[in-house]
Amino acid sequence: MASEKPPPPTDDWAHYRALSLHKGGFGDERVEIWPKLLHARPTAGNFLEASTEMTPHPDERQIRLDTERSFVLYPVDSPTDKERLQTELHELLVQIFRKRPRLNYFQGYHDIITVLLLTLPPELQLSCAEHMSLQRVRDSMGSTLEPVLGLLRVMRNLVRIADPEYAELLERTSPLPYYALPNLLTLFSHDFPTLPLIQHAFDYLLCRPPIFVVYLATAIILSRKNDVERLEEEGEEGMLHSLLSALPDLVDDESDVRAEEEVVAKEESSPIPVDEEADTETETKSEDEYVPSVADHSEASELPADDPPTYFEPSSEHEEADDPSPTPPPPPPRRKPKPKPQILTALLVAADALHESYPSTYPALHLSSIMGPQSVVYTWSPHTKDMPSADEAERMVQRPDLIVYPEPPPPEPEKKPAPRRTQARSVTNTGLLVGAGLVLGVAIAVSVYGARHNSDPARELRKVGQWVGGFVAGVTEKIVH
Repeated sequence: MASEKPPPPTDDWAHYRALSLHKGGFGDERVEIWPKLLHARPTAGNFLEASTEMTPHPDERQIRLDTERSFVLYPVDSPTDKERLQTELHELLVQIFRKRPRLNYFQGYHDIITVLLLTLPPELQLSCAEHMSLQRVRDSMGSTLEPVLGLLRVMRNLVRIADPEYAELLERTSPLPYYALPNLLTLFSHDFPTLPLIQHAFDYLLCRPPIFVVYLATAIILSRKNDVERLEEEGEEGMLHSLLSALPDLVDDESDVRAEEEVVAKEESSPIPVDEEADTETETKSEDEYVPSVADHSEASELPADDPPTYFEPSSEHEEADDPSPTPPPPPPRRKPKPKPQILTALLVAADALHESYPSTYPALHLSSIMGPQSVVYTWSPHTKDMPSADEAERMVQRPDLIVYPEPPPPEPEKKPAPRRTQARSVTNTGLLVGAGLVLGVAIAVSVYGARHNSDPARELRKVGQWVGGFVAGVTEKIVH
């Protein structure tokens, strides 16, 4: 990774991709770069007023519920600011779905639009949100979420290719990586802990094809291999889904790790604040001393005020009551070591390396047999002229069969043929002739029956096969004897 950022941004997609791998990503320049990457232009006129006269979208009730729960991960200065942002988010979402009524809302979509709302000026929000919806997350805006399950199948294949043993361990508890579903569905906007981190992740994703969300999700899962193996060693496989559903602690760059380490070292070197009364108590009791029950306290309350209750250790029955030896205070509690955070820029580089080794055309990925020709995986392009128009893209959600193909059923296990039994006795020519004649007669009869009754002669012949075999065996056995 280069130590210095590239020169000021141009319209070169390779430049944007290089810039997204540096600390902070696009930084303040993303306000200019994101609209270019989304092929968006400022909205002409006041569409908010026009949308009030449009037919409400069927999903507006769910939109209202989700906006009322929004702005939790990215806290604002005051409740007033939060209410204002929730109102702005709701209005923006309503505008999108009234303008594009064929699109369907999914829970978590508001998290994606929240990032745009907090990053871009008002005149760019609607256009960028519309293009984000139609050209990048359209697959999830149909009547079902089957396309996202298709991406999970692609991700499963990628993990199998990158680390077969690790993939086998993961699939013992989950046949598909369902723990990654929220990340694929919301482009990580639902779980990233801070706005600067998710903005940097958007910098990375928006200057790459839509399939890169699978590569980034896979890079994160591969980075947690040690944690997963530790749980398996401890017999806690049931905790794998919980572990992998949550993102690791993230920082943007190595310098942030060093800053956190300095803070942790400073905290560990400082004494732990303890209440004065607790200090006095620890000077007279050890960790394993008897702790009085409620009844003990009631008895103690009857003692004179100047005669405090005495506590006895169970093991001190044979010791003298007036033993003057002081009890040492318990050791100070140890702070639980904080896990080392993951570096976002390193994960982004790892995702690029995965794509370089196993691109979307890699045969074992089976992308073309999972995602259909109208998926954003295939319709997106860095050039506007090569993408469907907004109206065409909106209509594509009505053809889910062309977006994702159903997963074929698993192959049935092969049935091993039963071992043949060898006859210990020889069969005479007479027995063979009888048997052959009987089989031929049955075959002719079945053929005639099938012709008359419009049935399959081969099927009828199979029905009597066992009976013929048994009869022939009986005849030949009698002749031999």
